[in-house]
Amino acid sequence: MFDQLVQFISEKYPRAKKIVEVGVGHRIDIARKVKENLPFTEVLVTDKDEYWVHQHKTGQVRAVADDVMFPHLAIYGRPSLIYSIHPPVELLPSLEELSWKVGADLLVVPISDEQEAFQAEKWEKIIRTGRVVGWLLAKK
Repeated sequence: MFDQLVQFISEKYPRAKKIVEVGVGHRIDIARKVKENLPFTEVLVTDKDEYWVHQHKTGQVRAVADDVMFPHLAIYGRPSLIYSIHPPVELLPSLEELSWKVGADLLVVPISDEQEAFQAEKWEKIIRTGRVVGWLLAKK
């Protein structure tokens, strides 16, 4: 499924200057694959766990400690896309607000039993090979 997510991001944002993953947790491999597919795009990952961020700094993907509940907007700049994989549903309002403030699309890959949180008209279901890859909230 994550390969399909990377493929979707690569197809939809081929000219993006910056893409940000919020709440990366222990899955930095997805951001690395995005960077491999979009070598001219800056890929930034954030997580509120500062220790983890310091352990995962690489030359390809920049890692920064930040809490989406109280984001430091200067970190994000003007990305084309913010995405989050399996965020707690209670973080959705903060993710939406962050994407709105920085002018980015928001792509969320929810835990399978939390799909109902995305049934509102504003979310577009992204389907690849018959599976829901994620939900996209396009900037206006």
